[in-house]
Amino acid sequence: MSENSSENLSDPTFESELRAAAGRTRNEKKPLAENKPVIVALIIVGGLIAVLVAYLLLTAEPEPPVVSQSVAIKEAPVLVEPEPVAETEATITPSVAAEPSEPAPSAFVLPRLDDSDQLIRDGVLSLTREEAINSWLSPAELVRKFVVLVDNAANGNVAKDAVAVLTLKEPFPAIPVDDNVYIMDEAGYARYDSVTRIFTSLDSRRSVEFYHLLRPLFKQAYEELGYTDKSFEDVVFQAIGRILETPVLEAPVRLVRPVVMYRFEDPRLEALSPMQKQLVRMGPRNTRAIQAKVGEMARELRLVMSQQG
Repeated sequence: MSENSSENLSDPTFESELRAAAGRTRNEKKPLAENKPVIVALIIVGGLIAVLVAYLLLTAEPEPPVVSQSVAIKEAPVLVEPEPVAETEATITPSVAAEPSEPAPSAFVLPRLDDSDQLIRDGVLSLTREEAINSWLSPAELVRKFVVLVDNAANGNVAKDAVAVLTLKEPFPAIPVDDNVYIMDEAGYARYDSVTRIFTSLDSRRSVEFYHLLRPLFKQAYEELGYTDKSFEDVVFQAIGRILETPVLEAPVRLVRPVVMYRFEDPRLEALSPMQKQLVRMGPRNTRAIQAKVGEMARELRLVMSQQG
């Protein structure tokens, strides 16, 4: 028997069967051991998913109870037209306004002709820096006096009452040549230098604008003289024409004195209007300066009248 046992133990077939049996035993026990990690992983993943779902359900914000309300809110601005800005301000102003709105600036109102002297004085003083012009503005009824002065100048005359304030105290100087002929003393021209300086210092543009502002007063004063069929501007330009037509004499001016008053020896000069003779007696330099200023004012007057009517 011992021999059979040793033979069986040494038999190769028997050994292979034993190995096969052992292999089957190991294969039957392996599936559980090998699948255990997979099952554990699935359990863990499933737990994580469950935890995540629970967290989302517990922490999520509730949805609006009525969906149509949110839609209505979004559509309302589109359906309703915005109110104009002016209406919005008008609606807000009554509840907020604490101060009354400033009134629109009123149009300039001219004073009555009888009460216009102060306006004339203030206006003319703003047209020049020559303080000496104050003496020209001392008389009353300045508008009426200016109208009379212009009307006389247009006719070639000098309104002595209107310009009495400008009357010179010095006598008219003349140098005798013989018993009957004299020469106008050129030193006497200087007597009119201050008048020329003050007049030419006026701002032409602003002077014309000031005149245009006062047109109704000048028109009224002119009509008081009995003129109703002619505009005062026509008279102004007629007077300007007279001034510009006055000759400028550079040579010594010869005079005669048949009785008391001096006269020009040249008949052409003696034929000049009284206003033009006065300009000649002022000397060539003053005459040219006044003519230049008057011409400048005439151009400005035409320009302002064309622009403002």
